[in-house]
Amino acid sequence: MKTLIQKWGIAMGIFILAVHFVAQFLGAQYLMLEHISKAMLLPILMMYLYVQPNVYNKPGKNLVMLGLFGSFLGDVFLISKTMFIPGMIAFMMTHICNILFFSKIYRPSQPRSTKFYIATFLLACFCVFIYFHLKEGMGKLIYPVLVYMALISTAALMAIHISNNKATTIIANSFWIPGMLFFLTTDSILAFNKFDWAIHSPISNIGLLIMLTYGLAQFFLIKGFQLYFTTASKQIG
Repeated sequence: MKTLIQKWGIAMGIFILAVHFVAQFLGAQYLMLEHISKAMLLPILMMYLYVQPNVYNKPGKNLVMLGLFGSFLGDVFLISKTMFIPGMIAFMMTHICNILFFSKIYRPSQPRSTKFYIATFLLACFCVFIYFHLKEGMGKLIYPVLVYMALISTAALMAIHISNNKATTIIANSFWIPGMLFFLTTDSILAFNKFDWAIHSPISNIGLLIMLTYGLAQFFLIKGFQLYFTTASKQIG
């Protein structure tokens, strides 16, 4: 079983995501399959990362696994529409773990690139846009959502920051930055849908787009973690 997951874990994750898409597209009669497949995605990807050669006992591995566990909890909580706040808190744990992990690789105080400053400006503008566009629909939820936005934006900025470190430049540019950008896309679509579109102009099958971008985010991030633990971590620690 270990060898199977080690070799085919990503393919298994893609299959589970495909099953989820089909179940969601087919409608309410396949709701149970939709929920089960959503809950299965992160455990498979976590096992894939855990059983990779030379990953065991690597510094930062437990922090990454805790962050992925937060994503799993978030997936399970968000299956219910009444568990939005617990789901958001679970994903906050994911982003906090990623911030801490990235900070251990390349400290925030180390030299910053021009790309980092440009990204900071763009993300700040985007957060301001979301605030003014959705604040009426969010009501009292605006404050926890703002905290969440700050955390995911910081995690994205840290992914950009560590691309300035020679040992992790390729991994950050190829996997962690795209992963965080897909994560931002997912949460932006989810927020606009929950607090605006679903109320005023519902979009059919919007959940497919949300899960597509979310699945891509997790695949990119986990592949980046795997490559870091098996290659780049030797150069750093």
